[in-house]
Amino acid sequence: MRRLVALLTIVVGLAVTSGTASAGGGLLSGLLGGGCGVTAPVFLPWGDFAGYYFAPNGGFESGSNGWTLSGGAAVVTQDNEPWYLAGFGSHALSIPAGGSASLSVCYGLTYPAVRFFAAGDGGDATIHVRVVSRSLLGVLSVLDGGTFTAGSTWRPSPKLSTLFSALASPLGSKSMTLQFTVERGTAQIDDLFVDPFLMKG
Repeated sequence: MRRLVALLTIVVGLAVTSGTASAGGGLLSGLLGGGCGVTAPVFLPWGDFAGYYFAPNGGFESGSNGWTLSGGAAVVTQDNEPWYLAGFGSHALSIPAGGSASLSVCYGLTYPAVRFFAAGDGGDATIHVRVVSRSLLGVLSVLDGGTFTAGSTWRPSPKLSTLFSALASPLGSKSMTLQFTVERGTAQIDDLFVDPFLMKG
């Protein structure tokens, strides 16, 4: 871990000192990734001041487009998290025990977390999130984003970390795949957001 921090320090130093400030920023941005979309503090009502961007089809209003579903996972209609953080919608994802769903999203080396809304359908449901990142050279890292229990009503998920997956993947990675697996009960998921925390060039 110390070697990794030292490497990142060197990379940032080179980016900032090479050429003009704008050139350094361009190098830094190229190495760290990012530039994934407009952010806003959408979870501010729950005491989270971080800015998030909305994941592509993160609200399932385009059905399962962009998602890979298995084990009985399916998009359901006439259901949506009640705060409509991504705008008005009427869809959500339902995942039974043993089912899974995955989505690739843009990220950078400093992208630390994801949040979404979840509820247990008819009772509590246990949701496990994994983070998979692949470098431009094909090197893969798979790390645990966390496990939590969703109650029977819609609530924001905890802030699930993707930071260590980003740090473990080599420089040049531009995307990660989020894998959601339900270990107990039937879960509903809606409105997926990613926290970028990206240094701007």
